[in-house]
Amino acid sequence: MANADRIAIELTLAELLAINNALNEVCNGANAIPEQEFQTLIGVERSEAQGTLRKINALLFGVSG
Repeated sequence: MANADRIAIELTLAELLAINNALNEVCNGANAIPEQEFQTLIGVERSEAQGTLRKINALLFGVSG
């Protein structure tokens, strides 16, 4: 992704946790979005959303991978 495609924002811990929880639900929750609908509904492939979720988890919980 080129630098021109990046946006920096400031979030509170609560806001970042809400985004984390929402991504976790759509990717992994009991009612996770089916693979065939994921990109259409969310706008990115599931693998990209999971990558973002891993980055957020690393920030929140010091977990990587």
